[in-house]
Amino acid sequence: MVGAVVFDLYNTLIYVTEYRRPYTRLFAELGLQPAEIEVAHNIAGTRDFAQFSDYVQKIKPGHGIDLSSYEADFAAERATAAFYPETLAVLEELKSRHIKMGVISNLASPYKRQFYGLKLDYYFKHVLFSCDVGMTKPDKRIFLKMLELLKVNPQDAIMVGDKLEADVNGPRAVGMQAVHLDRESGSPGSITTLEGILQFV
Repeated sequence: MVGAVVFDLYNTLIYVTEYRRPYTRLFAELGLQPAEIEVAHNIAGTRDFAQFSDYVQKIKPGHGIDLSSYEADFAAERATAAFYPETLAVLEELKSRHIKMGVISNLASPYKRQFYGLKLDYYFKHVLFSCDVGMTKPDKRIFLKMLELLKVNPQDAIMVGDKLEADVNGPRAVGMQAVHLDRESGSPGSITTLEGILQFV
């Protein structure tokens, strides 16, 4: 029997209706080359920065660019963050069944705010953001860490998310169950809404 459900965050529990792509624009303005962009992405996803300016200083010391438009982009994105129609009902149902719940998400520091702004911390005691723990899905260690926090065996936990490699192959590699959330095409073996996870618990 499944004793815990672990969720991805973006495009699983919540979505942003107006992406501004500030990192893409930033890398272009800084003139970063492909190899430098890869490093910059990795730093953003595995390091927690109190201020966006701290991050930019890390990847391009002495950059000298105005960051106000980037801060505005992050604020605009946060303002459009929303739940999928079924999210809260599914979380309430799992809570009523006394199913343990966790979140594992690959994200940069600015994107943590939506989680707390939408008060999702009410449902989740255990949350692993890649920028906080220094590792990203599908690294086995991040799933093992969540299992330790939830105090469940791998076979008794199920991961659900929209990325096959990160949210399905990764957890299965440590013995967890996993379900692909494919809202658009409904690929074989996937679910199209979060309500589909209820059949597994």
